[in-house]
Amino acid sequence: MDYKYLLDIGLIILFVKLFSMITGKIHMPKMLGGLIAGVVLGPAIFNIIQSNPILEFLANLGIIFIMFLAGMETSLKKFMAGTKKFVIIASIGVIIPLLFGFLFSKFYTLDNSLNLFFGIVITATSVSITVESLIEMKKLKTNVGTAILGAGVVDDIIGVVFLTLILNNGNFSFISICLLVIKVIIFFAIAIALRSCYV
Repeated sequence: MDYKYLLDIGLIILFVKLFSMITGKIHMPKMLGGLIAGVVLGPAIFNIIQSNPILEFLANLGIIFIMFLAGMETSLKKFMAGTKKFVIIASIGVIIPLLFGFLFSKFYTLDNSLNLFFGIVITATSVSITVESLIEMKKLKTNVGTAILGAGVVDDIIGVVFLTLILNNGNFSFISICLLVIKVIIFFAIAIALRSCYV
């Protein structure tokens, strides 16, 4: 059996810790150190570590734990109270990147479907990175932290709906979009109901 992945994990831990210490010393989020370590060790620079199923599994597992921790520390009352605010912030965060991404892409291709796809792709947020930064700065439970997290979640939901719209075999299917929206609503309704039952 190939145990090279153990060496990869060791190098990742070592370099992430090293760069996190450096970014912490200059009063930057330690999470930034992890990103820099990935760039240095990955194909972008030294290409010491390549993506493999084990690392991808561990990365996905880490994201799940981060989001789980964020959910545990988020006030449901604050989250629900700021829903309108989240939708407004997220809508602006989707419309502006979508518009400028679409216009920028038109410099390279006249295919409007491809331009729209490019615009939608750059609307996506990285909620896990945002959550990690907020937790590190102890701002997750604040009003600002809740607004950032809520807007990021709504932003991603809108992005998924848009992507489904243009990736449905090239066809605009109103029914598939409605089904996706209904699934999202049902998911949040069940989550809120379960939360209420155990409070």
